[in-house]
Amino acid sequence: MVRTDAIIRKRKLSNADVGKVNYVLKARARRYIAAGSREWLYPEKTVAETWKDLYEIFLPPRDDLWRFGGEMYASFEDGRTYYQDAFGRTEKEREFLKKKLPKEPLRDRDLCGCGSGLSFKKCCKSVPAALRSSWTEVSIRERNLMFFNAVAKVLGLDQRKDWITVRRELTDEKISNIYQLYEGLWPLETDLFQLLPKPDGRPRAIYTGSIHPSMITKFALGASLYFGELIIQHPFLHPSALNEKFNPVKNPSAYRQEFLKSVVFFLTLMPLIEQGTVNLVPDPCNFDLHLRDQMHGMAQARSTWINKDLLKDAPTRELLKEDSARGLMSAPRDVLLNILKKTTELDDEHLREVLLGIERLKENDPLAVLQEDGSAMGENSEQFHLAKLAPNFEMTMYLAQATGACIVTDDVVRWNEIKRAMSWQPDTALRALASKIEASKFAFPQNVEEIQALAFEPTLSVYPTLMGEVFGYLSKLGGGERKPNFEGHLAARFCRVQSLAQAALRKSGVAVKEARLLCAFPVGGIQDNTINRLLLMSSSERHLPCAPAAFFIDGQFHG
Repeated sequence: MVRTDAIIRKRKLSNADVGKVNYVLKARARRYIAAGSREWLYPEKTVAETWKDLYEIFLPPRDDLWRFGGEMYASFEDGRTYYQDAFGRTEKEREFLKKKLPKEPLRDRDLCGCGSGLSFKKCCKSVPAALRSSWTEVSIRERNLMFFNAVAKVLGLDQRKDWITVRRELTDEKISNIYQLYEGLWPLETDLFQLLPKPDGRPRAIYTGSIHPSMITKFALGASLYFGELIIQHPFLHPSALNEKFNPVKNPSAYRQEFLKSVVFFLTLMPLIEQGTVNLVPDPCNFDLHLRDQMHGMAQARSTWINKDLLKDAPTRELLKEDSARGLMSAPRDVLLNILKKTTELDDEHLREVLLGIERLKENDPLAVLQEDGSAMGENSEQFHLAKLAPNFEMTMYLAQATGACIVTDDVVRWNEIKRAMSWQPDTALRALASKIEASKFAFPQNVEEIQALAFEPTLSVYPTLMGEVFGYLSKLGGGERKPNFEGHLAARFCRVQSLAQAALRKSGVAVKEARLLCAFPVGGIQDNTINRLLLMSSSERHLPCAPAAFFIDGQFHG
């Protein structure tokens, strides 16, 4: 909101003043300058003032500043109010999200100032200051820990309530409070780039796929054993980024099903989040409306063939089927009874048995709503069921380049999008390594606690280091000279690591699912100029020009 009556209109610049402005502009230009006239290209010929004296020309009139600065409050006829601070921000700064820099230099064993939970020696000591996450704001990991404590308190998990009791006692007020807490931890003015990891050479991957508790444990979490730090999009929707009608703070009853999925997803990942293995990040579009509009426009252009591919994906169809069944089971008892009477010829006794069976199914399904009254339905009897395949292709590329991460997916739709993006790049690197990776079987542990423990297994910890070297080689390759000896060395190392690591996994006795890995190592990387433009618009100072590598976890292979 701008006060048009406060705009300064009486100020005028003379030709000499314009020359001074041009002099400063030219002094700050790095490569090119342009002007409408040749003589304007040489303002230094007419400027005699010292550099120190030039600042006066950029100051507004001293007698016309009294209407600027400070906070602004506005009220509307419908009762709404509007707030804006001196910088145009619509939210006040949240002091509890600020941190003070340490007064003394950190020692090796001190907790790192970035909030990773690691010691300074193992975290930021060897990382240049420009590539560190912010030390003056609460980190992504710390915010997730704060959110976990809040969720546990609101739902009664800190009182050791079982999940059935938690679901039975779930109210609209609790749902609204938890979404409010999430909103409080992630104000719209958040500078997410300051909190994200930078391309610092450490092994990491961004996962793109189904953000659903039934799917995330199959392959995604186990992938952290092979690729290092795993960046995953947060399951919770940001209330302030939604239309008021769809705001879970204002209409919580419509989100009962979605809320349970988000909470179970979050709680499942929490041990790995605390450990630092998983970095659960919010959608960057929540904090940048222009970025969101650009991303949606690009996704809309691909929507004609994406929808067809989604329907062909068996896991996606199964998830939609399960969520649809849960939605039907959450209907009020009298509605279910009417449906059964219309679709079956059962007598009253058998109908009661069927209803009791449905109740048992709901109790045994951790994602099912257990409320028995009609309040489980939202506004106008609506209940939102969201199928999240996130982040989308553009945001995956955006985050991969911003954080220096390879791309990992177990979703065939996303993999097809990646292959389309590199269809114009026929030349591939590391052919021998890719061939050996694709011919191997990989075990993906299914239990989060076991993944947490296996991360410290020496034979497995070699994987992220190897993948980090592969990523570093590909990111520097571009159109440069290939190194056949080094490529052969990487392939040979993989064979040794693979044999020892998979044998250790089998010997450990943990429950696993086997899958194959398909590789994308295009020379020049997976590139989209539009993504680079969006990164520059987001004021990203250090990002990769492309995503050097991508992997598809094929859990439906035969053989």
